[in-house]
Amino acid sequence: MHTLLGRRTAHAGPLLLALVSAACTQSPPHAPQAKATPPVQAAAPAKVDLNRIFPAGPGRELVLNNCTTCHTFVPIVILRMSKDAWTRNSRDHRERVKALSDTDFKTLYEYLVANFNPEKPVPDLPPELLQTWTTY
Repeated sequence: MHTLLGRRTAHAGPLLLALVSAACTQSPPHAPQAKATPPVQAAAPAKVDLNRIFPAGPGRELVLNNCTTCHTFVPIVILRMSKDAWTRNSRDHRERVKALSDTDFKTLYEYLVANFNPEKPVPDLPPELLQTWTTY
């Protein structure tokens, strides 16, 4: 009898394996079907016209290429400092841009004094850009 049971099991094995395999690859009829979710759309980054905010002139590229390596341009355009304040700021920042020649450094600050002073209006900036505010 033991031999007979062994034979039945031996013949049933491949059939049982095929049934189990088929059952594992198909969803049961009562299982909920997964719904495809649409991809999450990221908010488009705020677009800013740098030409409107940073007028052309000597020093513009120096500001954009040097000041923004440590912080965003938001404090520069929002603070609108006086000539004296920019002079104090230049003394605090000289060591941060050692690669600039003294002439380029002077040109950079002349640009800041001329274009970002209390007489100039503060540009409208998108709220997400204002959140990038950093302190000196």
